[in-house]
Amino acid sequence: MFTEFLQALEERSRQGNDIYLYCLDDGIREIDTLLPRAGPRLRLFGCAYAALRRSLPRKADVTYGGLGLLTDLILGTGEFLAF
Repeated sequence: MFTEFLQALEERSRQGNDIYLYCLDDGIREIDTLLPRAGPRLRLFGCAYAALRRSLPRKADVTYGGLGLLTDLILGTGEFLAF
């Protein structure tokens, strides 16, 4: 499943789409994998609670927040995909 997600991410990036990626639950463990792809068109967000529960350190290039942040991202997007 994660491989399919990465392929979709690459395709959207090639199309020039702005991507807001919010990692929650066990997806928070993939922050290190996704950080090299971050930039002006791919912004990374992480669930603060998920990171805390898994004792993962916060990364400076990632914005952490909760359900309010996730809600704002969903409401502000033209298309929402979940993996």
